[in-house]
Amino acid sequence: MAVLKFLEETRSPAVSALGVETTDPVWMMTVALLRRHYRKNATTISSVAEASGTPYTTARRHIDRMIADGLFRRRRDPRDRKLVYIEPTELLLYNFNEYCMLIKNQIGSVFGRSGTPKNDFVFGGAYLAANIISSPQKLGTPLGLDGPIRLLLKDDPTFLCLSRLVPEITASLGTQISLEILNYQDLRSRIDENASLLISEYDIVAVDMPWLGRLTSQGGLKSLDPHIQKSRTNVFDFYAAAWEGSQCHGEIMGLPFAPTAELFLYRKDIFEAHDLDPPVTSNQVVAAARKICAPDKDLYGISWNAALGQPLGQTFIQVQAAFGQPPVSLRQFGGGFDLNTPFEELRPTLYTEDGRAAVEFLRQLAEVSPPGIERMAWEARTAAYSKGQTAMTYEWSSRTAKFEENLLSPARGVTAYLPHPSRRASAARIAPMGGFVLSLPANLAIERVDAAWRTIEWLSSPELTKLLINNGSPANFRHSVSADPELQDASPVLKVMHSMEKLGQLQLWPRPPIPNMMSIMQIVGEEVHGAIWGGVSTRLALQRAESRISPLFKNRR
Repeated sequence: MAVLKFLEETRSPAVSALGVETTDPVWMMTVALLRRHYRKNATTISSVAEASGTPYTTARRHIDRMIADGLFRRRRDPRDRKLVYIEPTELLLYNFNEYCMLIKNQIGSVFGRSGTPKNDFVFGGAYLAANIISSPQKLGTPLGLDGPIRLLLKDDPTFLCLSRLVPEITASLGTQISLEILNYQDLRSRIDENASLLISEYDIVAVDMPWLGRLTSQGGLKSLDPHIQKSRTNVFDFYAAAWEGSQCHGEIMGLPFAPTAELFLYRKDIFEAHDLDPPVTSNQVVAAARKICAPDKDLYGISWNAALGQPLGQTFIQVQAAFGQPPVSLRQFGGGFDLNTPFEELRPTLYTEDGRAAVEFLRQLAEVSPPGIERMAWEARTAAYSKGQTAMTYEWSSRTAKFEENLLSPARGVTAYLPHPSRRASAARIAPMGGFVLSLPANLAIERVDAAWRTIEWLSSPELTKLLINNGSPANFRHSVSADPELQDASPVLKVMHSMEKLGQLQLWPRPPIPNMMSIMQIVGEEVHGAIWGGVSTRLALQRAESRISPLFKNRR
């Protein structure tokens, strides 16, 4: 997207300055199509034709030629066969990626970025000319508030790290800050309670990415679009997945602050001792777990969220996504799914080939898991892996410090981080994206909005992100911070996240930000629990889950 923006914004001034006409309809259509593709928007033939600046019949001839050349392709809407979309082919995407790399290298060399592999920096990153990020600077203009800036946050490692830096932050902002830190469920309830008030009691709230759909549809948050447009925020410095996670149907509803991804972890030392390769597929995970499992030594294959309700619901939905299927009927778009799919089109998609395979996979995992696995949730799964009871686990990147910084943990320093295993070795592998954004409550007093926005902008800056990492935060969401040579020895999971971002493996669609996402996971976790431990058939469990979820969509139409 950064290169597209550069190309579009430099072409027009060049035409004006040189006094020549360089309009190329094929070029204009290609740029328009790629822009919409990277924003995950479907594109009709008429939209592409309009971008050409030529008569419709002429544009159609160009489109037909691009299709014949293998650069564009047609795709019919499965819900309306009369509706035809145009998509870039893999060949066009590959060619454009190579072109972007060439442009990046040439511009990088002009501005002093030499001797660097072409994939090691991001066009639009804030670090093109200078690698070392300075300390956070004081605001040039006071916030001008009576009383402190009030933040409602979660007891997440990054926010806890922020709380330890209150004196430094107060000095930089020039005003006191007040932090209220709650657990996950209490935070969600408090945000809802605050939204019902006439005037918000908080200036800034931390919002889990899957909550954005519900809060936005209820009018509980302010759009940040007007502030972004007037600010100097470099949106291209954010990881694409983190930036996407801050949006809901094209509107920016928060700035990334504590993003995280659920990764698949395994003990390198145990795998080497058993002569096992890193697991890529679900079958390889099961085979490795069976080979490692030794109950007489209190060693088991894997720990995972399997408790009734939300824990198992999240596990199932993310395993099904790793197998290629989102929990609802998102429109397929390229190699992923369209988060802007109209709500009225959504239906639960659980009783599918991938859904049935996910249940069977979890049944097999239950056989090689620690005793009491049917009651295991977030804290217990981490504890089992940290103390060496299991050789594999699923874990959010923000929680890996529990063993990486624990000198007594046998998992410290010998953990490998992977995207989720897929059903097939040839399939694309993903890591579900989550974490928190900083948002403005919709009922925030008007005289506090500007100060609250400036605080969010400052808190999400590369400078404060670096300071937080140096003080123990496990979260990064900016390319410039990843490139800082002073952070190259930071937490190993940060390097893994950066690599996955560049490979496009961090994905938000496994838990899309739609209304009722939390209810969907609760229902799924209840029904799938019965399929694994209650003797309920896979078919009945998944169909029953779909029948319970369907009214959640009908009631909102």
